[in-house]
Amino acid sequence: MLRVLVRSGTEACRAVSTSSAVLSIPVKKEDLSAKEIWERRSKLRIPKLQKDEQLSSKVYFAPEWDLEQKPNMEEGFVDPLKGYGMTPEKWEYYNKVVWPPNYIVPETGLPKAKEVFHCKESVHFSPKRMWAACQLVWKMNVDEAITQLDMQQLKGCTLLMETLKKAKTRAADEFHIEYPSQMYVADAFPVQSNIVKGARRHAHENWNTIRYRYIHIFVRLEEGPAPAHKQRHAPKSGWDHMDEYYNYLRSRSVKYSI
Repeated sequence: MLRVLVRSGTEACRAVSTSSAVLSIPVKKEDLSAKEIWERRSKLRIPKLQKDEQLSSKVYFAPEWDLEQKPNMEEGFVDPLKGYGMTPEKWEYYNKVVWPPNYIVPETGLPKAKEVFHCKESVHFSPKRMWAACQLVWKMNVDEAITQLDMQQLKGCTLLMETLKKAKTRAADEFHIEYPSQMYVADAFPVQSNIVKGARRHAHENWNTIRYRYIHIFVRLEEGPAPAHKQRHAPKSGWDHMDEYYNYLRSRSVKYSI
């Protein structure tokens, strides 16, 4: 099955994909604005039936994942209920994936952006309060995110700021990204790791359980301009709401009229 993506006007054919190989014409990111880049990326989120989806061939290299390896040198059979979800080992595994040089994403026709995955493990903090700090800097330039977190006198913002600084340092030193300041926070979220239970004695021998929660902080930096808005669609302005209200008024009809 042959599928050709064609744009009218000045844009030429961007990508040609087949079931056996993927051929594409590279497009420089400098030729496109940030809005055009994110319009292409937003098309990847359009729902598609699984029977109509065509998977491209594996063009990357990744080390084999040892399914029998268990954390903390545990013995016995592998328990699928332990270590499910996102873990620091899985997050760091993405850094070991090697893509071909100048790889073009067939869905967008743009070069694959450089990414840095970093995790801060076992932090004594509440995951709910850390989630608010992560939402503050999500899809924001990394330097701007560090500045905003530095002005917030909260423990969660301080922990997240240290995590972003470490990720930015790794981008320059370990992954040799030339301009780490031109990256943005593509992902930032906490995951609860361990709960250490304690006890507290009250009057009349009333004992209550105390839960000391520890979390992992996951961040992903991606090279390129940050999107203009965090939501999937741009937020509506007052003029947009006014046009919708005018259209509603003009579309009214009188029931049982002539």
